[in-house]
Amino acid sequence: MQSITTEEHFILTDVQEAIMELNKPDPDGVPLKTMLAALEEKTGFAHEDDLDEHKKRIKFMNDNDIRMQILSYGNNPPSNLTGEKAIELCQLYNDVLHEYVELRPTRFQGFAVLPINEPEAAAEEFRRCINELGMKGALIAGRGHDGTFLDHPQYEPIFKAASELNAPIYLHPAPVTPEIYQSYYKSPSYDEVTSSTFACFGYGWHTDVGVHAVRLVLSGLFDRYPNLEMIIGHWGEFVPFFLERMDQALLDSKLEHPISTYFEKHFYITPSGMFTKPQFDMVRHYFGIDKILYAVDYPYIKPDDVSTFLDTLGLTEEEKEKIAYKNAEKLFNIDTEQS
Repeated sequence: MQSITTEEHFILTDVQEAIMELNKPDPDGVPLKTMLAALEEKTGFAHEDDLDEHKKRIKFMNDNDIRMQILSYGNNPPSNLTGEKAIELCQLYNDVLHEYVELRPTRFQGFAVLPINEPEAAAEEFRRCINELGMKGALIAGRGHDGTFLDHPQYEPIFKAASELNAPIYLHPAPVTPEIYQSYYKSPSYDEVTSSTFACFGYGWHTDVGVHAVRLVLSGLFDRYPNLEMIIGHWGEFVPFFLERMDQALLDSKLEHPISTYFEKHFYITPSGMFTKPQFDMVRHYFGIDKILYAVDYPYIKPDDVSTFLDTLGLTEEEKEKIAYKNAEKLFNIDTEQS
């Protein structure tokens, strides 16, 4: 069964080098070079403007029955920068990704990267990417540069644009703040690689996304924008496990509905390459088949069971088709005849 996968990453060497030059490392924060080195050792990841890397991507897709990838920026995106440089690098990436997609529209589509620390510019870029470049939404990695979550009123223009455009936002992990890293994850009992991995893709940044998503709900965002749609990966970033508890204990009289109702109505969930049945069963229970998208998290994750996992879940053919590609076709308005 051919699939459309929705959390697949794409990096440009020029943009990444500019980001590394502009980013001033925080001595108390997650050691970025250590984290990226651990990721590269784990995945063998290279930059997409390397022809060999493109050939590897296509081969992986063909070998695993992936019809299409929705591409987005990988780790350390330009959206984490501030000022004009953030805007310029996001625009550059979006333009190059558009050109890449235009050459292979039946195999690739794209998510915009937005300069979120300049919210008005981010909203403008979001509109350009959807209306002029034909992108399918935006992926936002982490919080604002000063650690603020996106429930802060300053980010309202981004969500207003998403609502007006009917374009989903994928809320993705990013390294946690230095304060959280120092307090929760760094320890003299284990080495720096373990600390940075624990704080990031091993555990920490997933809980951070879960907290982020709950904050967006508590802010009343979805009452203000009732058609707004979000996506979160890694089987919901720990949120499904606590939906009933939050409905019972985390009450807010300003909200029109229980917390679980907002998640069930406004959020799509992907596995991000975590092909595990217990987590799938929980997500199906709370969100339903129609709110599950398929995702591999390429090239950071390259599971062996991409093309077979859905066959192990006891699903009907219709349910498998929805998760594999039909839900994505509907959400992203993908032309089935051309794809």
